[in-house]
Amino acid sequence: MAEIPHKVVSPTFERQALTILGAKNELDAPDFDPVDYVNRFFPNEHSIGSIDTVLGKIHDKIRATKVEIERHTTTQSDSEHQAAEELERAKGAIKTLFQNIQDIKCKASHSEAMVQEITQDVKSLDYAKRHLTHSVTALKRLQMLVTAIDQLESMSQSNQYEGSAQLLQAVVQLMQHFKSYKCVPQIALLSERITGLQMSLERKILTTFEQGFQSDGSLSISSNMLHDACKVASALGENTKEKAIKIYVDSQLKPYRQIFGVNEEVSQLDNISRRYAWLKRLLKSCDENHAEIFPRSWCITGRLCEQFCDLTRTDLGRVLGNTQPLDVKEFLKALQLTIEFEGQLSKRYEKMNKYENLDKQMRFEKRISSCFIPHLDVYIDAQDRTLNEMINSYVDSDRRTEDESNVMVLPSSTDLFYFYRETLVQCARFSTGEAFWKLSQLFSKHLRSYCKTVLIDGITRDRNASKDSLRRISLALNTADYCCMTTSQLEDKLKETIDAEFRDKVDLQDSRESFMGAVSSCIDSAVQVLQRACDNYLQQMIRLSWSSLDTVGDQSEYVTYILDAIKESATTVGHTIANKRYFRTFCDRFVDAFLSNFLVHVFRCKPVSEIGAEQLLLDTHAIKTLLMELPLSASDGPTTVPTSYGKLVSKGVSRTETVLKTIMTPLDPLEGFVENYIFLTGDKHVGNYTRLLDLKGIKKSEQGPLIDAFQRRVTSCKEELSENPNLLPNVDLVAQNGSNLSGGFTLSTIASSASNFNQNALPPFVRTSQATSGHTPPGSPNVDGNGSGARTAGRLNENFRKLVMTGMAFRKDLQERRDQQKP
Repeated sequence: MAEIPHKVVSPTFERQALTILGAKNELDAPDFDPVDYVNRFFPNEHSIGSIDTVLGKIHDKIRATKVEIERHTTTQSDSEHQAAEELERAKGAIKTLFQNIQDIKCKASHSEAMVQEITQDVKSLDYAKRHLTHSVTALKRLQMLVTAIDQLESMSQSNQYEGSAQLLQAVVQLMQHFKSYKCVPQIALLSERITGLQMSLERKILTTFEQGFQSDGSLSISSNMLHDACKVASALGENTKEKAIKIYVDSQLKPYRQIFGVNEEVSQLDNISRRYAWLKRLLKSCDENHAEIFPRSWCITGRLCEQFCDLTRTDLGRVLGNTQPLDVKEFLKALQLTIEFEGQLSKRYEKMNKYENLDKQMRFEKRISSCFIPHLDVYIDAQDRTLNEMINSYVDSDRRTEDESNVMVLPSSTDLFYFYRETLVQCARFSTGEAFWKLSQLFSKHLRSYCKTVLIDGITRDRNASKDSLRRISLALNTADYCCMTTSQLEDKLKETIDAEFRDKVDLQDSRESFMGAVSSCIDSAVQVLQRACDNYLQQMIRLSWSSLDTVGDQSEYVTYILDAIKESATTVGHTIANKRYFRTFCDRFVDAFLSNFLVHVFRCKPVSEIGAEQLLLDTHAIKTLLMELPLSASDGPTTVPTSYGKLVSKGVSRTETVLKTIMTPLDPLEGFVENYIFLTGDKHVGNYTRLLDLKGIKKSEQGPLIDAFQRRVTSCKEELSENPNLLPNVDLVAQNGSNLSGGFTLSTIASSASNFNQNALPPFVRTSQATSGHTPPGSPNVDGNGSGARTAGRLNENFRKLVMTGMAFRKDLQERRDQQKP
């Protein structure tokens, strides 16, 4: 028989089930174990005899359970019976309630019908009363309308304008009530009479205005009559009012058209002030004599000014088109006067527009000056010529102020941007559209011109090795930096002012890049000036006899001159340059160029003896000490030398040190010299090897055994060596590029040749040794900031120093034996 599968129930679930069901008997537990339960009743064989007693208890328990079940069943049955009875009673109550509701609805409907029957006669009487009232009102209005029309006809014939205006307004208002009755013949007839009266009144009013003013603008009829005529014109509507205003404005401006016609002499630009003076006199006359005629809402003087501006704009447009070429001064003067005149008119009517209920707002901005906008190229061309003259004059004017100690930027730069600001404001008054965009292009053009003519060409002229030259170059650098920042602000101002359609076209990026290029050129020029100062003393180094030195002393005299020149020049540059990060760039470029140039001059000192190499190494250490402190020249207080700068100096000096340490190695034994060369350079190119032999003073005829030993060692060498023909600077090639190193060399040539002395070409151990064998003199700045680099360099230097000292001792012993062998 197959087992019935069952689900495994967790103990936690069982406990929760017992809690919910309230089970107290262990027989009800889900994990009930019958075997364990029986074993508790019969723990051993002797207890089996009491089985009858146990069975009796179980039967009693069963009977009690049956009784309990019957009791619960009876109770449940009684409850169900009671619930059924209550449900039936509820159904009966709902049926009764529904019947009562139906009865109430029927009675309500019956009552409503009774009320309607009772009030039907009352409604009929109410409707009749309402219609009768409406008819009586209509008849009264009709009577009033007929009477008003009759009176209006009478007053119109007798030119009683004041009464006519009041009656006309009343007639128009009354007629509004009869719009829906125009199909009635009598009403249609009245409407035709009103239209005829309006047309008749309009003709009379316009005739009155035409006859009311003489040719000189004075009154020919009473002002009261004209005032009443204005009331009638307002009552007749907007169209009649505009016709009356036009008649008045034309009559007042008729003399202006005659005096300032296009073909008249006074119509030219040089007489534009007379036009505006004429209008001012007219406005004064109107305010004194005609102010009481027209309602304030008409703002009649404003309408005069509008028509005057429109006529003047048309006339000036023709004058500008017929005048070729335009005189710039007259053009700008006329434009300036026009803008000022427009401002005066706007100010005159500003309060009226704001606080009075005018029929029309008065606007005069660019009402006349808009005719000048198509001809603003004349203004742009004039600014172009002015800026050209200004920039050319700056070349000499800056020279007169460069020696002033309190000057940090060239005065021409501030003067140029001040002119830009004034021109920008002026042009914005003229136009913020296409002309303003052309002005921004002009600004960009002359910023680049200023950068080239004043800054770049200026530093090109100032490359003589002098303190004043360095100061002028530093001032040019400050100026380029200032112009770059101010150009960004200028671009933002241009974009803020110009019209939206041209905003994306404004771009001064080319000008900013020009000034940043000028900053770089200034730094390069300062480096070259200092290089020239040092080259004079490097020539002294070449003229010394490095092969005949017999002792090593203090630093050489040429080193003292070089150090003084570098210190003085760096202090001048450091205290003049405002942005210290540019001074740091200057230090980086100078160190890279100078150390490369110094290595080239070392190769020009050949032959160099071992004692001479020791002296050169001492001189190199003195130069390194100063170069490590070079960034501190720009500050008055104590600072820390940047780590990257210290690495740059150490890397450049290590090239020269490697060459000099190789020269210091004795030739005897040959294998020791070759081994030391490979150890120091990590290079297997025979050309570099022979170049060092030449520097050491070994003749070509004596280099054969040394070259053979070098090639044997390279062939058997297990380490990975580089083979770079440009590892050492080619002095002959440098000499071909210029007549001498003091003036004809190019920094890029020297830097490229010297930088090929790559530390990465050496084996790992050799690279580590060289990179940390800088022999930093006492008192040199700590470039890594924590001293750990110095301690590591000290340990590696000590190993290398022992190797070099062993070679020097061997050389000394060899020299003593040779001296003893001499007769």
